[in-house]
Order: sequence, then structure tokens, then C-alpha cells
Amino acid sequence: MRHPATASSTRPLPTRLYERDAIQGMVPLTFLRVLASYLQAKGVAPNELIPERYKLDDMPHLGRMPAQDYCLLLLRVAERLQDPLLGLHLGQAVQPAQLGALGYVLLACENLGAALMRIQRYHRLVHDINPIEHALVDGQLELRWGIARGKPGALFDETGITSIVQFGRDLCGQNLPLTAVDFVNPPPDDARPYTRYFGCPVRFAQPITRLVIPLETLATPLRRPDPTLLKLMEEQVDAAMAQLPQSGDLGDMTKRVVAHMAPQGMPELEHVAHELRLSPRVYYRRLAEQGLNFRDLRETALQQLAELHLRDERLTLAEVSTLLGYSEQSAFTRAFKRWTSLSPLQWRQQQRHAGPAH
Repeated sequence: MRHPATASSTRPLPTRLYERDAIQGMVPLTFLRVLASYLQAKGVAPNELIPERYKLDDMPHLGRMPAQDYCLLLLRVAERLQDPLLGLHLGQAVQPAQLGALGYVLLACENLGAALMRIQRYHRLVHDINPIEHALVDGQLELRWGIARGKPGALFDETGITSIVQFGRDLCGQNLPLTAVDFVNPPPDDARPYTRYFGCPVRFAQPITRLVIPLETLATPLRRPDPTLLKLMEEQVDAAMAQLPQSGDLGDMTKRVVAHMAPQGMPELEHVAHELRLSPRVYYRRLAEQGLNFRDLRETALQQLAELHLRDERLTLAEVSTLLGYSEQSAFTRAFKRWTSLSPLQWRQQQRHAGPAH
């Protein structure tokens, strides 16, 4: 759990915004362009908050950044703008054209259902944390996001769900009805801004994030369908997808699950196998077939998680130890020395002296 910082703000943000997991995965650098445009509209120079290393004026077309960095940046922006509803506000500001070829694919679709299915098909271009699943339940389409690979936090989730709903409204030119919206994150003190925007019941602290849409709504035509443009843009998007690393890598999935489960205690092979919906025997065999060792993957995941948490000066070493599943801080210290030859305190001091560029 993150704790609010007050040094850069006059009023601390709600604690719920800091309750998130340290996650692995990537998001496109186009997210930074969206954030920069939003900051400029609010009268804040983007380079005050967006690290110089991302070079906003010379951004690679298909460049990506760690999702962890982006989630922390959202927190900084919310603190700077003193906006606990940043997810709702930023999500409404995202335009399809800001997503490049994928945005033009959405614009050119025939109807809302076709656009939503493209969002699901190409979700890894947007982020590869928790994939989108869909189901038809009682005459409704449910879009679902689980938590097997961690919780990115309220700001990330609310920006994403709001942007999908706003896309639908903009593409169709009307206020589309929704049946329900669920979030996995803790509830706000006042949920009325959410119910006003979505126009339906909104629940928090749910098992999954969920967007429920009446089936008849999916047939709503888009304002500018263009089959020729759709075919051309999909060829570009398919080419971009082909350049992404495979999302089904068992080693990467193992490390993500370990990072997600660590705060509840040291994950064992049986626990991770269960989370991946595999029997321990099948999971062990598949790891062996790929030349992977569970203990090595767990050590790597815990080291990465430790370094992420240690960069957060608001967390004590005891809290970092707990977040990694160690019952005693001394055990965490021994493990960290084994990984880096430094104690956690020495490593944190080294990073602090190295400065932001490091």
C-alpha cells in the first residue's frame, strides 16, 4: 500500500489513490502525449512532471514505457493538480486520434460493437497488464479486467474505463446507456461524480473491473464508418502488434503473479500455479520445458519488486519487507544482500545519490 505524500501539495489526496500493486508491463508513449496535452490545458508545463528522458518532442512512434512509471506519474499529476478525480477527468480528455493507427481503426468501424471488439483484440497496444475478457450475460456485454497481474490503482483503471466510455460517446455522437460499472479499487468518499458521468450504478472494491453494456447498444452506428480506411489502418495495427513481445511468456507471467501475491506472504509454486489456472504438476512441467526454474523466477520478481518499493521514500524498510512477503525484516535484508551485495538501506542511499537520471 502506498501512503500519500504531502511535500508537493497543499492537501493530501485520498489514501485510496495510493493503494495499488507494483506492476510489471508496458504502456505506449502516446499516453505521455495525452498527459502532456492535459497538463498544458491546465496551465502546467509538462516538463515539470514528465521526466526529461522521455523526450516529448522526439518520441519513438511505437515507443513504450514501464506501466509502473506511468502509474506513479499519474499520482504525481493528481498531486500537482490537487485532483482526486483525475482518472475521470483525464479519461474524458483522451481522443481516439491520440492513439495513432489504433485510434483511426476505432473511428472507421461500422458500429460500437465492432469498435469495442477492436479494443479487446488490440489491447496489448494500450497496455499488457491485465487483458480484457468479454462475456454475454443476460442480454448484456460484459468487458472484464481481472487482477492476476496486479492492481495498477484507481487512477489508471478510472482513466482507462472512462476513456472507453468517452470513445463510445464521441464515436457515436450520443450519450450511450450503460448497465453497470465495477472497479476493484477502494470506494471514494463521494461516488456521485462517477454515477453522474457513467449514468448507471458504479460499485467499488469488487473482485474484477467490469463495464456492462446492453447488447442493443452495440448496434449503434458510428458517425464516420470507412471500410477502406479501416482495412488500411488495421494493416498498420497488425504490424505494430507483431513487433510486441509475446504476452503468453510463462516466465514473465510467473514474475507478475509473484509480485502481485507477495504482500500476502511468500508465494510458493502451488500458489502461483493456482493463480495461473494450472495444476502444480503441469505448471512445473511447462517451466521445465522452457528451461525455467520457479525459485529463480521468484527471486528475480522479488528483487525487482524490492527495488521498485525502495525507490519510494515514503515506505520504511519494514514496510518494504512486509510488501515482499517476509515475516521478518532481517530475512529480507539477507535476501537483498544476496541479490545486490548491498543492504536495502545502502541500495536506497546509492539510488538517492545517483539522482533522477539514474
